[in-house]
Amino acid sequence: AAKNEAGLASYQVRDYTAWYRHITLAMLAHAYLSATRASAEKGGLQPQPSSSSR
Repeated sequence: AAKNEAGLASYQVRDYTAWYRHITLAMLAHAYLSATRASAEKGGLQPQPSSSSR
C-alpha cells in the first residue's frame, strides 16, 4: 500500500541522506493515510455541512 499511495517505490537512490529523507517522509505519509482511513471507516470523520451563502 505504501508503494502506491505514498510514493515509496518512485525514488532512485543517489545519496543516502536524500534517500533517508524520502523514505521517512513517505512512511509518515503512509501512516497518516492509514490512520485517516481507519478513523473514516469507524465513522470518526463526519462530513461538515457547507455554509456557503449562495
